[in-house]
This record gives sequence, C-alpha cells and structure tokens, in this order.
Amino acid sequence: MAEQVVEPLSPEQGLFELTLMNGETKGYDFDSMVVDAINSGLPPEVVTRLKELWEKTKVIAGEVVAVGKIIVQQILEFIKSNPKLSIGIAVGAAIAVLISGIPILGPLLAPVAAVVSIIYFGGVGALMEKGDYSGSLSTAVVELATKFFELLKSIFNAVMEYWSEK
Repeated sequence: MAEQVVEPLSPEQGLFELTLMNGETKGYDFDSMVVDAINSGLPPEVVTRLKELWEKTKVIAGEVVAVGKIIVQQILEFIKSNPKLSIGIAVGAAIAVLISGIPILGPLLAPVAAVVSIIYFGGVGALMEKGDYSGSLSTAVVELATKFFELLKSIFNAVMEYWSEK
C-alpha cells in the first residue's frame, strides 16, 4: 500500500476546503453520527464521549465553523477507511469496561485502562491494517496519528495563513 502524501495547501485552498467541510456538517446531527459510528465498529463507550467535541464551534471571518463536527466527521471517515483499526479500538474499549467492573479498584483504574488499552489495541489494528506485524507498536500508533492529522493540519494552517495575510 503506497503512502499518500498531503501537499501543503495555499491559503485560499485551505479556506475553500474548510468551507466545504463546514457545509458538509449542516444538517448532520449528533444522533446520526452516533448511528454511523457504531455501524462503523466504534464502541458506544467511545462514541458518546465525542459529544463535547461535536459541539465546539469557532467564528472564522464572521462565519460560524463547526470545528468539532468537522473533526468528528474526519475521525469517522478515517475509521471507515481503516476498518481493522476500529476492531482494535473496540477490543481496547471492551477491556476497559471489564476492568471498570472490578470491585473497589475498577473505578480507579478504568480511566487509565481505557486510554492505554484503546491506544494499544488501536496500534495493533494499525499494524494489521498495514499488513506488517514486524514493526513496533509505538511506531504504528505515531504513523496512524500522523496520517490522520496531516490533512486537517494542512487545512487549518492554510486558513491561518490566509487570515494573517489579510
């Protein structure tokens, strides 16, 4: 599988992409996102925690941009294009739920267990997606995060550059 490199966008292209992404969020409500996410294999425990991010907005050039919705939509698209990743995340979430059921210590360990197990098994899913099990798990997680955030970073950097020029 060839690596896809995201070329830096011009400020105008970044603003255009952000405007398109913002337009795609219109009429897309949280309940519909939850259904899409669960159908994509994400565990409900993970999906419901996206509510706070979903509601974040930012005013850019007098226009309200649904930054949270854009990020959540991009996460879902990324998960859909990397299905083995969602399997790893689901396994990690299941382990976190099991740990939270341990009497007395479970509620204390659950937050840490959730983060660690989801990241770990998400990395395992990333290695499975690559088809190469010889690499390091931490490298796979870093590559995965880099791959996901490259496009968003390019868009937001271009928009920031556009507004700093004006």
